Amino acid sequence: MCGTNWKKRIAGIAAGALMAAVLLVGCGKQEPFDPPSVSSGTAQVGSASEEPVTEAPEIEGKDMFLVYFSGIDVFGDISTKSRSDVNILAAVNRKTRTIQLVSTPRDYYVQIPVSGEARDKLTHAGLYGVECSEGALENLYGVDIDYYVRVNFTGFEEIIDELGGIDVYSEYDFTVEPIKHYTEGMNHLSGIEALAFVRERHAFEKGDVQRGINQMEMLKALIARMSQEDVLKNFGNVMAGFSSKMQTDMPMDLLQNMVQIELADADDWTVETYYVTGSGGKETTYSTPGQSVYVMMPNEEEVAEGGRLLNEVLERVDSDE
Repeated sequence: MCGTNWKKRIAGIAAGALMAAVLLVGCGKQEPFDPPSVSSGTAQVGSASEEPVTEAPEIEGKDMFLVYFSGIDVFGDISTKSRSDVNILAAVNRKTRTIQLVSTPRDYYVQIPVSGEARDKLTHAGLYGVECSEGALENLYGVDIDYYVRVNFTGFEEIIDELGGIDVYSEYDFTVEPIKHYTEGMNHLSGIEALAFVRERHAFEKGDVQRGINQMEMLKALIARMSQEDVLKNFGNVMAGFSSKMQTDMPMDLLQNMVQIELADADDWTVETYYVTGSGGKETTYSTPGQSVYVMMPNEEEVAEGGRLLNEVLERVDSDE
């Protein structure tokens, strides 16, 4: 299903907590796939507290901003330059309590800042630094990115383990050798088991489609875990523990302020997810001159809609246009 919107009403979660959840899912390696059909619905996850902790502090800094989440396909040092296999943009509007997520396939055939007129896979932009990936996405969608968050496989595993594992729903029984057998229903996963869960595609008839569904299940599980009272009330220490496992230029005081607001204000956040797709083929790329490789040609209408959705949340366009 192309250009799919997924809208969830989530009670009592911090935008900062959601971002942490998104960046964690972002480390699962993603290859081109037709996104799963996800129907609109309502989900309630535990409120941070039955009673307000304090009066809601005034919002400081930007009321609206755009964050780029990059998941790179390596273990080890987070500073290593590598392909960015997951590329998610999150437009956040703190006044309307709205977050719009837009996911772009790794094999999208786009211009990147270092390639001039030549095009390359979006994933290859990560080889030239996070700024190159940002520039490619800004050019693609007609947006301005304010912050980035970057994480790799090692960071994902360690963060899940520091959270005490994660409870995630699986639609199917399947096995990833030699790591784990996953059962239909709820599964409590360690870091390495969670990483295998979001990366696996060969075990499913629907392949990459099911992997996309599993990544969304992991996202929902992480939202639920990050919204729990013990995490929100200890958010500073939690994020301090995460700091060595990810790279970001997002100010920590911005995240902490958002969590303080959430603890004092139980109003819902509206979260929407949109996927862009395209058609597969083989082309030469800037990084592979003289060699034809698999690429995904962007669906221009879906790209335009993705840009419109992001800018609408950021109040940079007229929603009636």
